[in-house]
Amino acid sequence: MLHHSSFSSISKCYNYSSYVLGLLSVFLLLTFTGCTETIDIDTDNSKPVIVIYGTITDQLTYQEIHISSSAGYFDNKTNPKISRAKVTITSGNNVYTLTEVSDTPGLYKTTTKMAGIPGNTYKLKVEVDYNSDGVNEEYTSSAYMESKVSLDSINIKRQLVSQYNYFSVNLYAQDSSDEDYYLCRYQINDSIYNKISRYIVFDDTSVNGQYINGLPIEYFPDVKDKSKFSDDDIKNMTFMADNDSVKFELCHITKGYYRFLQQCQFEKDGEDPFFGGPLSNIETNISNGGVGYFAAFAISEARDVAPKQD
Repeated sequence: MLHHSSFSSISKCYNYSSYVLGLLSVFLLLTFTGCTETIDIDTDNSKPVIVIYGTITDQLTYQEIHISSSAGYFDNKTNPKISRAKVTITSGNNVYTLTEVSDTPGLYKTTTKMAGIPGNTYKLKVEVDYNSDGVNEEYTSSAYMESKVSLDSINIKRQLVSQYNYFSVNLYAQDSSDEDYYLCRYQINDSIYNKISRYIVFDDTSVNGQYINGLPIEYFPDVKDKSKFSDDDIKNMTFMADNDSVKFELCHITKGYYRFLQQCQFEKDGEDPFFGGPLSNIETNISNGGVGYFAAFAISEARDVAPKQD
């Protein structure tokens, strides 16, 4: 069976030997064109830690890294953004410097457009005086860019399930013989559904090494049925209509990033973080006690139009 998941917001916790850091209300926002990702992490009565999040893709653009500090869950404040950091990304002999955007504290962009290359490893280094002791701390991470997926097309079909009408998005692509992990992002008409709550994450357990011949990877309810759902359900749903123009991005991601996203979903959709069972650990690839994630992936695109009802 294909394993996939999408989620509305992300709650996490990191367990340390001396304390448990709860990552609550994590919100990641990612755009298609600029690969912009923001992360807000709230912690309950825990020592603040640095939060570093960003991605490198194979699209020619200004690649971005976001740096902030965790904040108390009951502070009712957004995470403090971290300014004046020295940020570089290195691959082989190439060193890319990122500078802070003047009107957006905590957002760092490469000074020139760059495109990642599948098969390359990218090393992130952040230097900043996070604890205000007059000495810069160093945080590092490494991300490998997997190969680009051979995506032929997507096909959108109508499907009736009980009294509900859905549009199924069916994938046509070649999976490799390796163990692969995927992330799908999508745009419907001019609306970019760029919250990670709308991401589709799956592995190739059922199709390893095979041609993916019209495998349904997501179902979107028909907007005509919107009144059949509760207001709470609607908040976490994406609807589709006749003749909608749809763009899908299929991203080949590493197992580590896949697990990171899965754990985000599990913590949100699993036990209540205050009244349920023990919170699970969340993975990070940020060194020196930092949290967050640095990822690299190649993107393949396909488009289709939602069919009219017969």
